[in-house]
Amino acid sequence: MPKRSEAFEWLQFARDDLAAGRLLLTDAGLPERLACFHAQQAAEKALKALLVSADVQFRKTHDLAVLVALAPDADADAFHAVDLQRLQQWAVDARYPADLPDLTRGDASEVLAIAESVLEIVADALGRAHPN
Repeated sequence: MPKRSEAFEWLQFARDDLAAGRLLLTDAGLPERLACFHAQQAAEKALKALLVSADVQFRKTHDLAVLVALAPDADADAFHAVDLQRLQQWAVDARYPADLPDLTRGDASEVLAIAESVLEIVADALGRAHPN
């Protein structure tokens, strides 16, 4: 049961990041990149929840493709339709001055929606692995 508890803790942190991203997007005075950073963080933490649940060891990384590649095949397949690359660019670049794409609120909303998809897939997988 400790793995289950740890996995759900990771998932809660992912949900917190997603909520923070949504909240940041409501403030017109803040740059959209901040919401996108939290979207990437939400997806990353959700994927780590999935790996913890499956008892898969992983190194410290922000690379979503690496994390998905470590997931059991049945779970990894669910991410094929998710544009993880659109999230990936926000892992580090959003924290420092860099060549980032210009964003609209709509673009940032789409990035948050991608992260939400990742969380839904992971929550579903955790539910299948650990039905209540």
